[in-house]
Amino acid sequence: MEGSQKTTYGAMAAGGPEDNRFAVRPPLRILLVGRTGSGKSATGNSILCRPAFDSRLQAQTVTSACQEEMGTWDGRTILVIDTPPIFEAKAWTQEMYRDIGDCYLRSAPGPHVLLLVTQLGRFTAQDTMAVRRVKEVFGAETMRHMVILFTHKEDLGAESLDEYVQNTDNRGLQALVRECGRRYCAFNNQAAGQEQHGQLAELRAVLDRLERELEGCFLSNDLFLWAHVLRQGGDAAGQEDHSRYLAQVRQQVEKQRRELREMESCCLCRAFLRAQHWVGSHVVISACLIICGLIFLVLLINFTLLQGK
Repeated sequence: MEGSQKTTYGAMAAGGPEDNRFAVRPPLRILLVGRTGSGKSATGNSILCRPAFDSRLQAQTVTSACQEEMGTWDGRTILVIDTPPIFEAKAWTQEMYRDIGDCYLRSAPGPHVLLLVTQLGRFTAQDTMAVRRVKEVFGAETMRHMVILFTHKEDLGAESLDEYVQNTDNRGLQALVRECGRRYCAFNNQAAGQEQHGQLAELRAVLDRLERELEGCFLSNDLFLWAHVLRQGGDAAGQEDHSRYLAQVRQQVEKQRRELREMESCCLCRAFLRAQHWVGSHVVISACLIICGLIFLVLLINFTLLQGK
């Protein structure tokens, strides 16, 4: 059951194509991900147009537990889920697995979009690690559902966001933009009035396009199904059910971490084979490169000896 699942568009949708005009669009589930301090909570407040999440400017994370808040976009319900610091380079503790399990529960049966929040002009090694952790926590399939949201849009000045992304020399960011299918937008989380409505419209356009591309699918795997069943059980779910669920959380994450390592190993092997094939098919060029390298080494050794005299 890995991959994407199609959403159910209400009871009328089952009647056939002619009934689709009466279908009610399901809630849009948006999961906020990214490193600590990137502005996830403030971004959630901008999306909902109200101070739903606690957001303060400080070094330590404000969000200590997964939190969900609801709003509406033109009559459609949206569910925004803010996440605790589970995407950092730190040990996989029992507390972290509990937080991950809570994120699955609150976004079950699966998020339509993972909104990766990062600060404009400050995509660092921490952000790269956060992206890797997102893949480990939710699976590599997440990249099909990911949208990059840059905070501090006001820092763009006269430059457009497309120009900034196109001209950046940050290779990690370039790779991420390609991997996300060039889906991105930017927020000024201090914006109000027309500016706030304008940037929300830009985000909604990106999400609408993503929904069309995925035909209404949301991210799903076995653990999301477990979480959905447990959540629907409500208070009837006992301590034993929760214990089994937490065991499933650990197993699912360990499986996804293992699959990610295997996928990366395969990529390295393919890159080595391509290089080997290129060398084999360009014997003359390869020989010239080797000779040039040897000449350079001889000259470098001679230069070093002369400097030593």
